[in-house]
Amino acid sequence: MPKYIYVDLKSASGCVNVIAVVKFFDKPKKTKGSGYSLFLSVTDPSLCGDKMSCIIFHDSEENLPQIRTPGDIIIMHRLVVKQYNGRNQGCGYGTTGFSAAVFSGVPSDPLTPFNSPTQCSFGEKEVEVVKNLKKWYTSPDCPVEKENLSVRNTSTHSGQLGGIYRPGVRRIRSLKADEFCTIEGQVISIYKSTETDRTLVIYIWDGAVLPGEQNTVFMGPSEKRLCEMLPHSQHDPQLAALTGHNLQHWNENEIVHQKKYSLITPQDLKYSKHCRGSSIDFTDWSVPVAIYDEHVVSEPVKNLKPGDLIRIHNVHVISGQSKHDDPCSLRLILHGGKAREYGREVKYLGDSCLLINHLNDSSNASEDTEQLPNEANRYGLLDNLKAGLELRPPLLHPQPDFLLPYELQQPLTIYQIYNLPLIVEKKERELQTWDLLFPLTTQILPSVPPSSWLVVDNLPRSASNLNVVCTRLCARIIDVAPLSVQALKDCLWLTCKKCSISQRSSCISNIDIGICDCGSRLTFLPFLFLHIEDLSGTMIITVSGQDVINLLTDLSDSALMPFIHSSTWWTGLIFELSELKNMRVSPEEVILDRYHNLLGKWIDVAVRVSWPKETVSSDFVNRNDLQIDLIGWDSV
Repeated sequence: MPKYIYVDLKSASGCVNVIAVVKFFDKPKKTKGSGYSLFLSVTDPSLCGDKMSCIIFHDSEENLPQIRTPGDIIIMHRLVVKQYNGRNQGCGYGTTGFSAAVFSGVPSDPLTPFNSPTQCSFGEKEVEVVKNLKKWYTSPDCPVEKENLSVRNTSTHSGQLGGIYRPGVRRIRSLKADEFCTIEGQVISIYKSTETDRTLVIYIWDGAVLPGEQNTVFMGPSEKRLCEMLPHSQHDPQLAALTGHNLQHWNENEIVHQKKYSLITPQDLKYSKHCRGSSIDFTDWSVPVAIYDEHVVSEPVKNLKPGDLIRIHNVHVISGQSKHDDPCSLRLILHGGKAREYGREVKYLGDSCLLINHLNDSSNASEDTEQLPNEANRYGLLDNLKAGLELRPPLLHPQPDFLLPYELQQPLTIYQIYNLPLIVEKKERELQTWDLLFPLTTQILPSVPPSSWLVVDNLPRSASNLNVVCTRLCARIIDVAPLSVQALKDCLWLTCKKCSISQRSSCISNIDIGICDCGSRLTFLPFLFLHIEDLSGTMIITVSGQDVINLLTDLSDSALMPFIHSSTWWTGLIFELSELKNMRVSPEEVILDRYHNLLGKWIDVAVRVSWPKETVSSDFVNRNDLQIDLIGWDSV
């Protein structure tokens, strides 16, 4: 038996012998003459996920290579490789001695070729190459996009369903460039420009980003493109705040400046030993996936909403091509065209209730959906999401046993809150004129749901000239004031509940002035200003009184709880009592450390939005007229 010399596909030129994996093949066709032709594409590791097209000619259909399914391994002798339109293409002619042997690509099938009337000589060396190609093609690291094997219901020579091993779901942060894979996650945001646009960008997350995985940046549309798509987008504000999802320029800032969203960098901060969870984590856990063509109009994608759990088959991972040339940037794409053949699809796994039930260790699914939790957690998605939620808990969130009003079930974005005055006053005008036959419509996009706020009626006389509503807000804290001792004292007031007077503590120099003229002791009233951000914009909200203490409580260990809830401790901050210093407890240090520790955290809170009456036009809101105050859930 003659010994053959083989070349890899990348080096193939002229008349060569090759051993390769069949990536695609078509049905044999009758030529214009008396013969038949077979078109196929082949690949091997040298092509790094690419393919080479081949066409085989023979006098009869039976003499063509007996390929049964993509993934089969083919040995080809005397294949003529030439350049065609800048790419290599192979041609095999039965009349000039071309021969082939085809092996099953199923790992468990024996290393024997399919029956064929033609003869192709091979030995142990060739069989070893076939074995290695099987292992390579079925490994998770293989960069080749694989055809959907369930489409071709072809039996192998052993009588089993033809196909190859399909790898399981991959964690997003483990992906590498130039590969096709299956991923899954929870939908955070859905961006589209118009209803007819066949391009969609969804942002998903599949759990926490581990410390060793933070170097990879997943690139999405440009900031300009995302802004164009924002009016027609859908978001889950809670997931956006949790994951740190924002416009693309935040990701690019991470690459250029190696800093996170806040103007205050981690190097500027110092932490006390009393701080709990003091590490600042602004890492964006959201990952964009671009979806094209027929997938956009498919039923699972058309009905998709933020919070849903999905699995995406055959996502293409490519180099990010960042303008900063970052070597660790990637893009995820679900291509259109031949979706059925290549198994490209978005599979719906369930809504956010599955995750809520999983968090509560309950199973309230109906009979129709009882299999969904098992499928959604088949590769550990629910477990990974749960771990991520536990790693980034919100501050001041409503307790599970707290019965939320219907109007506060879903939070609004910052952009929607800024436009609340337009919606509220338009609704009032419609009610006053009995114009109830027409729905509540505005030019605001995304629109504000009509039942997403509570009107506050029981206002004091001093606020009779204000419109006041309550709504829910989820956002990331990007800056805090005060952050110095002097500013801290400027934001701490002493009040007399009996006389309704207030004094700034920085203006008080004598402890005896801690007594009001009426004889009552002044009580402390701390103020805190949070600069917050979500995917739609930024906002400054005011926190005061007990809500400041609640924030500090969330960030303190049990040893400091008695101090934070003690009037004497706060008075010590004002008058710098030596007794507290002797106890080695510096109030200003503890408070400022906790204020620093707010950076990067996210909040799930109720806010009170107020603005002067008769200051809102029909199409414009002056944001300077708005006052946004955080209020405790027990005050709703």
